[in-house]
This record gives sequence, structure tokens and C-alpha cells, in this order.
Amino acid sequence: MTDETPKQRKTRLTRERKRAQRKRDSNKRLAMGASKLKMEIYSGTQTELEHIRTAGQFDETEHALTMTIHDVAALSRTNPRAFQRLIKGGRQ
Repeated sequence: MTDETPKQRKTRLTRERKRAQRKRDSNKRLAMGASKLKMEIYSGTQTELEHIRTAGQFDETEHALTMTIHDVAALSRTNPRAFQRLIKGGRQ
């Protein structure tokens, strides 16, 4: 028998589940080669990023940014002229 109360048992099991979840998440990030990207953006850029998130119907800003990066990279490979027009954006 154990001297653990039902409340203590519940707390312990919750703690163990959370610890296991954190381990799974950590292993997943490691397997996928995840890294943090810390950057400073200003209000205009934040507004534009929010516009992209909304227009693309993304739930998270991070997902919108990831998809935009992948799609722009694909455009650079498949249509370099369109990529240059996008990147230059009227600037010459």
C-alpha cells in the first residue's frame, strides 16, 4: 500500500503525463531539426504579417511565416523572374 492520497496521486500522474509530453515534444523537435528564430519586427511588418495570416486563413503567425518562406523558396526555383519581381517589388 501507499501513503499517497487520491489528490496526491492525481497530482503525481498529471506531473508524469506532462513530463512525458515535454519529452515527446523535445524528441520531435530534435528529429525535425527545429531551431528558434528570434527577430525584431516593427509595427508595419507585424501588420503585414497579420494580413498574410488572415488572408491565408492560418491559425498561427508562425505557420503563416513558415508557409510563406517555403512558397517563396519554391517560386525562386520554379520561376526566378517572378521571384525577382516579388523580391524587388517595384524597386530597381
